[in-house]
Amino acid sequence: MSRRGWKSRLPGAAQLLWLVVALSLGGCAIKLVADYDQPAFDETLKVAKEVDRFYGALLERPEGQRQYAQFSSQYVDIESDLRSLVMRNQARPLNEESIKISETILDLWRKYKGAHQENNSYKTALASLHRKRFTRLFNAAASAEEAKKLSPDEKDTSKESTQ
Repeated sequence: MSRRGWKSRLPGAAQLLWLVVALSLGGCAIKLVADYDQPAFDETLKVAKEVDRFYGALLERPEGQRQYAQFSSQYVDIESDLRSLVMRNQARPLNEESIKISETILDLWRKYKGAHQENNSYKTALASLHRKRFTRLFNAAASAEEAKKLSPDEKDTSKESTQ
C-alpha cells in the first residue's frame, strides 16, 4: 500500500472514530453529585436535634449555672456524632458540598466547646446566636441531601423557563 493511499483513508477513519466516540458518549451521563442517602439524611436530623436539645438545656439554666463541667459529657457525645457524620459524608464520592457543611459544623462545635471550657460560662446572647447558626447549618446539610433526590432534568437549570 502506498503512503498516499494510507493518508487518503485517514480522514474517513478519523470520522468513523469520532462517530463511534460520539455515539458511545451519547448514552453516558456525567455524574457530578452523590446519590441521595436516606441514612445520611436521618443522621443529619438526629444530630441536629441533639445540638438543639443541648442548647435548649443550656439556655434553661441561669448564666451563673452554665459551668463547662456540667455539659462536658454532652459535648463529647455530640462531637462523636458530628465526627461520624463527617466520616459518612467523606466516604461517599461526589459529596463535596455535604462534606464541607459537616466539617464546618464540627469545627464550630469544637470552637464553641473550647470557648465554653476556657471561660467556664456561656452567655445567653451567645448561646442563642450559636443555636441559630447551627440550625441554619443543619438546614443547609439537610437541604443538600434532599437536593440529591432530584432527577437529572430537575437539576438542569438550563431547561427552566425564563418567563
